[in-house]
Amino acid sequence: MKLLQRYLMQQFLPVCLVALLFFVVLLELGDLFVNFWKYLQNDVSVANIFKVMWLYIPKCISFSMPMSILFASSYTMGNMYARNELTSIFASGFPLYALILPLLVFGFLLSLSMFFFEDNVVIHSLYEKNKLNKTLLKQEESLSNTNIVVLSDSGKIIYTADYYQDADVKLYALLVIVRDEQGALLNVIQAPVAAWNGTEWITEQAVVYTVGPDRSVTMTRNAIPVPLKELPSTFKRNTTSVDELASADAKKYIAALKKAGLPYAEQLSNYYKRFSFPLTIFIVLFFSISLGGRFRKNIMLMSLLLSLAVAVSYYVLQMVTMLFAKWEYISPSAGAWFPVILFVFLSTIILRYART
Repeated sequence: MKLLQRYLMQQFLPVCLVALLFFVVLLELGDLFVNFWKYLQNDVSVANIFKVMWLYIPKCISFSMPMSILFASSYTMGNMYARNELTSIFASGFPLYALILPLLVFGFLLSLSMFFFEDNVVIHSLYEKNKLNKTLLKQEESLSNTNIVVLSDSGKIIYTADYYQDADVKLYALLVIVRDEQGALLNVIQAPVAAWNGTEWITEQAVVYTVGPDRSVTMTRNAIPVPLKELPSTFKRNTTSVDELASADAKKYIAALKKAGLPYAEQLSNYYKRFSFPLTIFIVLFFSISLGGRFRKNIMLMSLLLSLAVAVSYYVLQMVTMLFAKWEYISPSAGAWFPVILFVFLSTIILRYART
């Protein structure tokens, strides 16, 4: 690394660390103030409050890192422009791309490391934080569910129910459709109530309609043609989020949702977002490098405003595309990757016209 490149990194790193600390504290205080009245209402001790804040630090770092990189790089470049240091560097024949190359390499490596940090640290700490918060605030989640449709046995058995009661492990207004390997209808089972006995569902007052080889339909009562062994966990209200699962577990969880015929677009979008979000660090470097030299006065204030403007634009766009993916207007991969691709394109254009 050349002298000028080392000088740029020496200017950049301290500002980045201070900015990271500032944004982490800001997020911690925001989370504290949102829940502060709940802590007082439930007589939560100060030690437990600090434990919640401690568990939230990794997630705050994950959120704050792109903002810190954006602010530090725009402030550093702006300062060097304002002090005419970059003018002297360019006049000596040292190009902009050579000067910022270590900064871009640092951003790229940091993006890769943030993925592993997210997958191995942030997810577990966030899960523990949410779990502790629910315990301290005495928040109980009901796992009962309504309007259920579940595919079982590779789609050969279809369960529908109006209501699943978790406390008694019962299904109400149960309808079961049984099909053969080719998808032809074999049986339809109707029961007002079905209870789980530990191994299978026991129906009450069930009516079974059987389709014969000649397409005739016969009706019997209580003679269930197939064992109903789909686990109760399949019918519970979905409270699991891929944000609290490691990548391998999240992939298995989404596959299970697909197999059961449950909605999975939102979870798959969040899974893809896990891979696209770390690249935010690399993207914001382009914006800050190309725009940082446009401010000659009030560099710290203007750099902070620039950071907030770019970050808000990126996160709002990402929020919109993720909602579209959740509602299945666009694919889950487009919901996660479109903001990244668009901002890479825009930052490349802006960098093309930066002062060199």
